[in-house]
Amino acid sequence: MTGLTIGLSLSPTWLRGGAWRDPSSGIEDLLSGELFIRAAQLAEQAHMDFVFKPDALLLKKEPLVTWPGFTGLDPVVMMSVIARETHSIGLVPTFSSSFTQPYFVARETQSLNHISRGRAGWNVVTSLGGKDNFVGVEQRTSVELYQDAQDYVETVRRLWGSYPASAIVLDRHQGIFAKPELVRPISSPGVFDVAGPLTVPAYDDHPLPLLHAGGSAQSKHCAARYADAVFAMNATTESGVALKEELAELAEREGREPTAVRVLPGLSLCLASNREKAEDLAAQSFDSYAPGHVKHWSVVGTPSDAVEAIVRRYEAGGADGFIALPAGSWNSLQLLVDEVIPRLAELGLFRSEYHSHTLRGHLGMGE
Repeated sequence: MTGLTIGLSLSPTWLRGGAWRDPSSGIEDLLSGELFIRAAQLAEQAHMDFVFKPDALLLKKEPLVTWPGFTGLDPVVMMSVIARETHSIGLVPTFSSSFTQPYFVARETQSLNHISRGRAGWNVVTSLGGKDNFVGVEQRTSVELYQDAQDYVETVRRLWGSYPASAIVLDRHQGIFAKPELVRPISSPGVFDVAGPLTVPAYDDHPLPLLHAGGSAQSKHCAARYADAVFAMNATTESGVALKEELAELAEREGREPTAVRVLPGLSLCLASNREKAEDLAAQSFDSYAPGHVKHWSVVGTPSDAVEAIVRRYEAGGADGFIALPAGSWNSLQLLVDEVIPRLAELGLFRSEYHSHTLRGHLGMGE
């Protein structure tokens, strides 16, 4: 598929700072799942490619005075609930390769893929924080974490294929459930000595799409080898162009197409009916709002301002799409769905309806 790739972060950034205090914020449903179900349903209404749940494995207490901070549900549990309340949108939970086991992640993600009927992906991250919450984890450098991450991803992929979808027969007449000869252990040389096979058969014969978040040199090499998209922190078009060029070169070295890895910067959207209202919302939501100091790409203004910024960056080659980070209030998400994305569709840069019901299909990777 051509055009933009658009995801929605379920962080939830629209509650940041004092925004949760608004009577319509939905803060009461933060831990019931209802808030995120509604957000995912809105994203599906706009035919977005996926919803994405970042994760943190440690809790910083200080921010809790004024906003939820890292308070939140387990990503795969949340996505499993959302799967039952949506029909087409992709579901991308985050798992850290630093503090989880490949077998566990392979089983969880493939289970989600079945529950959602092919809509699951995996956001692969390494984690420097959170070590004290896990038993038997040694302190490692960022370089070591990314070296291990490559073995980790390869092991998960082999586990996904260890119990192929084609092994399931379901022949009631002959009483044959599956072909055991097709279910095989994996060869897992390297850091992770895992035997397999997985207890969950593959949903289909394709690996799940991989998202990767990170900006270091090691992260880029890992993304070039395995990722289908990167969640990037590019505040400027120039930095986005540079990242796309670098990833294209690295992907070619790995024997992949130069366009194999999509660059999806986080896009902070603080939207209102006019710019003055948007500026006021931003000032109330962030302790020290200043456009020049925002790490993510940021638009504070009207839906038209957002459309212009997105089109400008896309046409300049600074992004293949974006992951929306609605800010200021729930209304920013509503305006994204009601006005920004429909306008992008009118311009021919995004779909006006789903043509697939799997994440691979949305991303043009085949069914």
